Amino acid sequence: MAIGVATLGLIAMPARAQEPPLEPPVAEDLRLPGAHREPTRLFLGMWTTHLKHHVIAIDSNWLVGVTHRGYFFATFRNSFGRQAFTAGMQRTLVSRRRGRLASSLGGRVGLVYGYDGRFIRLARDVPVLPMIQGFGNVDVGRVGIEVSYTFVVVSVTTSYRF
Repeated sequence: MAIGVATLGLIAMPARAQEPPLEPPVAEDLRLPGAHREPTRLFLGMWTTHLKHHVIAIDSNWLVGVTHRGYFFATFRNSFGRQAFTAGMQRTLVSRRRGRLASSLGGRVGLVYGYDGRFIRLARDVPVLPMIQGFGNVDVGRVGIEVSYTFVVVSVTTSYRF
Protein backbone atom coordinates (compact mmCIF):
# COMPACT_ATOMS: atom_id res chain seq x y z
CA MET A 1 0.00 0.00 0.00
CA ALA A 2 2.82 2.39 0.85
CA ILE A 3 4.40 1.71 -2.55
CA GLY A 4 1.08 2.46 -4.27
CA VAL A 5 0.68 5.79 -2.42
CA ALA A 6 4.27 6.76 -3.20
CA THR A 7 3.76 5.90 -6.88
CA LEU A 8 0.56 7.95 -7.01
CA GLY A 9 2.42 10.82 -5.36
CA LEU A 10 5.13 10.71 -8.04
CA ILE A 11 2.59 10.53 -10.85
CA ALA A 12 0.63 13.46 -9.42
CA MET A 13 3.76 15.65 -9.11
CA PRO A 14 4.08 18.07 -11.97
CA ALA A 15 7.09 17.23 -14.15
CA ARG A 16 9.42 20.05 -15.11
CA ALA A 17 10.76 20.08 -18.63
CA GLN A 18 14.48 19.84 -18.93
CA GLU A 19 15.87 23.28 -19.53
CA PRO A 20 18.23 23.63 -22.48
CA PRO A 21 21.90 23.96 -21.60
CA LEU A 22 23.13 27.52 -21.33
CA GLU A 23 25.20 28.65 -24.29
CA PRO A 24 27.94 31.20 -23.85
CA PRO A 25 26.71 34.68 -24.74
CA VAL A 26 27.73 35.91 -28.17
CA ALA A 27 29.25 39.37 -28.23
CA GLU A 28 26.86 41.60 -30.12
CA ASP A 29 29.65 43.76 -31.45
CA LEU A 30 31.41 40.86 -33.24
CA ARG A 31 29.94 40.21 -36.66
CA LEU A 32 30.91 37.47 -39.09
CA PRO A 33 30.17 37.25 -42.83
CA GLY A 34 26.52 37.50 -43.69
CA ALA A 35 25.66 38.99 -40.30
CA HIS A 36 25.72 42.57 -41.56
CA ARG A 37 25.79 44.70 -44.67
CA GLU A 38 28.98 46.11 -46.08
CA PRO A 39 29.30 49.78 -45.15
CA THR A 40 29.16 52.54 -47.74
CA ARG A 41 32.37 54.57 -47.61
CA LEU A 42 33.84 57.50 -49.47
CA PHE A 43 37.64 57.34 -49.64
CA LEU A 44 39.71 60.50 -50.05
CA GLY A 45 43.49 60.39 -50.03
CA MET A 46 45.94 57.50 -50.08
CA TRP A 47 49.59 57.21 -49.09
CA THR A 48 51.65 54.19 -50.14
CA THR A 49 55.03 52.60 -49.78
CA HIS A 50 56.52 49.87 -51.98
CA LEU A 51 58.12 47.09 -49.97
CA LYS A 52 60.42 46.02 -52.82
CA HIS A 53 62.24 49.39 -52.85
CA HIS A 54 65.53 49.59 -50.97
CA VAL A 55 64.48 52.85 -49.31
CA ILE A 56 61.10 53.23 -47.67
CA ALA A 57 59.38 56.25 -49.24
CA ILE A 58 55.81 57.40 -48.76
CA ASP A 59 54.00 58.56 -51.89
CA SER A 60 50.77 60.56 -51.97
CA ASN A 61 48.46 58.92 -54.49
CA TRP A 62 45.44 61.27 -54.56
CA LEU A 63 42.81 58.53 -54.34
CA VAL A 64 39.07 59.04 -54.70
CA GLY A 65 36.96 55.93 -54.23
CA VAL A 66 33.74 54.46 -52.93
CA THR A 67 32.50 51.16 -51.52
CA HIS A 68 28.81 50.31 -51.63
CA ARG A 69 26.98 47.02 -50.90
CA GLY A 70 30.13 44.94 -51.19
CA TYR A 71 31.57 46.54 -54.34
CA PHE A 72 34.36 49.09 -54.70
CA PHE A 73 35.62 51.52 -57.31
CA ALA A 74 38.54 53.92 -57.05
CA THR A 75 40.81 56.04 -59.16
CA PHE A 76 44.23 57.20 -58.03
CA ARG A 77 47.60 58.40 -59.24
CA ASN A 78 49.91 55.40 -58.98
CA SER A 79 53.47 55.65 -57.70
CA PHE A 80 54.75 55.95 -61.28
CA GLY A 81 52.63 59.04 -61.99
CA ARG A 82 49.94 57.33 -64.09
CA GLN A 83 46.18 57.51 -63.48
CA ALA A 84 44.96 54.09 -62.35
CA PHE A 85 41.50 52.60 -61.87
CA THR A 86 40.42 49.67 -59.74
CA ALA A 87 37.09 47.91 -59.18
CA GLY A 88 35.80 44.69 -57.67
CA MET A 89 34.14 43.06 -54.68
CA GLN A 90 34.95 43.40 -51.00
CA ARG A 91 33.89 41.51 -47.89
CA THR A 92 34.33 42.37 -44.25
CA LEU A 93 35.34 39.21 -42.40
CA VAL A 94 35.23 40.48 -38.83
CA SER A 95 34.05 43.77 -37.37
CA ARG A 96 33.83 45.07 -33.85
CA ARG A 97 32.15 48.15 -32.43
CA ARG A 98 32.48 49.65 -28.99
CA GLY A 99 30.80 53.01 -28.60
CA ARG A 100 32.10 55.43 -31.24
CA LEU A 101 35.12 53.23 -32.01
CA ALA A 102 34.77 50.55 -34.69
CA SER A 103 37.28 48.26 -36.36
CA SER A 104 37.13 45.65 -39.11
CA LEU A 105 39.24 43.25 -41.16
CA GLY A 106 38.41 42.12 -44.67
CA GLY A 107 39.52 41.59 -48.21
CA ARG A 108 38.97 42.72 -51.78
CA VAL A 109 39.32 40.99 -55.14
CA GLY A 110 39.10 42.84 -58.39
CA LEU A 111 40.97 44.35 -61.30
CA VAL A 112 43.34 47.30 -61.62
CA TYR A 113 44.22 49.25 -64.76
CA GLY A 114 47.01 51.80 -65.17
CA TYR A 115 50.28 50.02 -64.40
CA ASP A 116 53.17 49.15 -66.70
CA GLY A 117 56.15 46.81 -66.46
CA ARG A 118 57.89 48.92 -63.80
CA PHE A 119 55.45 47.60 -61.20
CA ILE A 120 55.13 43.98 -62.30
CA ARG A 121 56.33 42.19 -65.46
CA LEU A 122 52.86 40.91 -66.28
CA ALA A 123 51.74 44.52 -66.86
CA ARG A 124 54.00 44.70 -69.96
CA ASP A 125 51.63 42.33 -71.76
CA VAL A 126 48.32 42.71 -69.91
CA PRO A 127 46.80 46.17 -69.35
CA VAL A 128 44.31 44.99 -66.69
CA LEU A 129 45.79 43.14 -63.72
CA PRO A 130 44.11 40.99 -61.08
CA MET A 131 44.11 42.48 -57.60
CA ILE A 132 43.86 40.80 -54.19
CA GLN A 133 43.95 43.10 -51.18
CA GLY A 134 43.62 42.63 -47.44
CA PHE A 135 42.51 45.58 -45.33
CA GLY A 136 41.89 46.73 -41.78
CA ASN A 137 39.81 49.75 -40.77
CA VAL A 138 39.60 51.80 -37.60
CA ASP A 139 36.75 54.30 -37.38
CA VAL A 140 36.02 56.99 -34.81
CA GLY A 141 32.42 57.92 -35.44
CA ARG A 142 32.11 58.10 -39.21
CA VAL A 143 35.73 59.03 -39.99
CA GLY A 144 38.13 56.17 -40.60
CA ILE A 145 41.65 55.14 -41.48
CA GLU A 146 42.32 52.01 -43.51
CA VAL A 147 45.58 50.11 -43.88
CA SER A 148 45.75 47.70 -46.82
CA TYR A 149 48.25 45.36 -48.43
CA THR A 150 48.36 44.61 -52.18
CA PHE A 151 51.18 42.63 -53.85
CA VAL A 152 54.20 44.62 -52.59
CA VAL A 153 52.41 47.84 -51.60
CA VAL A 154 51.19 48.97 -48.19
CA SER A 155 48.61 51.77 -48.34
CA VAL A 156 46.92 54.05 -45.83
CA THR A 157 43.66 55.76 -46.82
CA THR A 158 41.18 58.02 -45.08
CA SER A 159 37.45 57.46 -45.37
CA TYR A 160 33.99 58.68 -44.37
CA ARG A 161 31.42 55.98 -43.53
CA PHE A 162 27.75 56.64 -44.29
